[in-house]
Amino acid sequence: MSIDRRKLLLAGAGLPFVASCASDITLLRDKPPEVLATDLKVCSAAYVVLRAGIPGSPVLVSGCADATAQADAVFQAASLTKPVVAYAALRLALAGQLDLDAPVSRYLPNGYKHFQSPLKRGPGDAHDQVPGSVLRRVSVAQLLNHSAGFPNWSGKPLAFEFDPGQRWGYSGEGFVLLQSVIESIGQMDLAAHVEQQVFQPLGMADSSLVWRDDLEARAVHGFSALGFRQRVRFPSALAAASMLTTAADYARFMSALLANEPLLSLTLSKPIDVDGPLGLQWGLGWGIERTEGGPCLWQWGNNPGFRAFAMASASSRDGFVVFTNSDAGMPLAASIAQRVLPGEHNAFRFSWVA
Repeated sequence: MSIDRRKLLLAGAGLPFVASCASDITLLRDKPPEVLATDLKVCSAAYVVLRAGIPGSPVLVSGCADATAQADAVFQAASLTKPVVAYAALRLALAGQLDLDAPVSRYLPNGYKHFQSPLKRGPGDAHDQVPGSVLRRVSVAQLLNHSAGFPNWSGKPLAFEFDPGQRWGYSGEGFVLLQSVIESIGQMDLAAHVEQQVFQPLGMADSSLVWRDDLEARAVHGFSALGFRQRVRFPSALAAASMLTTAADYARFMSALLANEPLLSLTLSKPIDVDGPLGLQWGLGWGIERTEGGPCLWQWGNNPGFRAFAMASASSRDGFVVFTNSDAGMPLAASIAQRVLPGEHNAFRFSWVA
């Protein structure tokens, strides 16, 4: 793992993948992404636009004169990992192998080994055992729509912050628990399952849930707000945040989701309110933004030194995905959204997205 923990703490990320403070990044949406990259000193960014579900060519953006842009640059997807894992889970549901309404204990009857650091998941690392009696209170669907009641991350024994199903509460822990459910069904680790069931069928050769040495030459470093270089090499899959990918590969994934009517309908089902005044909900694996043109799927990504965003209209199938190697990169997403999906997008006003 290539990361200086002291610098990570100084950068305000003692627990990785935490939310930023609230900000209205839509104030910058009228500037083209190329201009924003220069203004914000985002050295590497890549995005792909989808029209009617068909991806275009990757567009490279750099705001640094000495940056070398690559069409196949590999970025940390951060939380854009979650929709891919959700896709794998929903495929199991459509195949009759996973009951979304069943309690998690059906698939993990002996309980769940919870590691207390998302970056330390090996033998001897701090962990606790979550008993089956706790898992009986949570459904698989509640893990997918972030209503299970677990915190985002917990450095102590895993416990509920609220009763399951009571409200929305973003939870990386919930997705790592979902990871164990998928691994139990498939009888293989999540990285191998997603490789076999998602990446290979969709031709996503540049994507992985674990570090691959063959990606070294194209994997960009992230840059924190304090200027530190960031790049975590995940040795094992983390369903909430460990995916490495390119803009082109992720657009292939989005295209496949938008073309699969049963899976898309399932994604939009069981929505739970996230922010009523902003018209935001959460479905099974994606945020749902209610707009005049119909629902839009959305998800942000926020790992130290990286920002990413994906959005698509469920009706027109227009959308985009963008990856950046900077903590300052999220305004590029609002700019691209304005050009691909014109109109108000309150997802960018949501506090976790900033």
